[in-house]
Amino acid sequence: MLTVLFLAAALQTAPAPPPEKKICRRDVATGTIMPRRTCRTRAEWAQIDAATANLTDQTMRQRATQPSSLREY
Repeated sequence: MLTVLFLAAALQTAPAPPPEKKICRRDVATGTIMPRRTCRTRAEWAQIDAATANLTDQTMRQRATQPSSLREY
């Protein structure tokens, strides 16, 4: 019985894992010269970077397959 109480007390006082450290980046939006500071976790930045890379790849593939109006002249 005493062991169960000690175990329960130990589980209740176990420290919570520390929150993930935020990484801040400076972004300059189109049309302004004022940078804006954006802070996110490493996992969030990885997800944003992957989505941006995917969108860039899609755009480049689209541009490569479409005829350019400059090539016709």
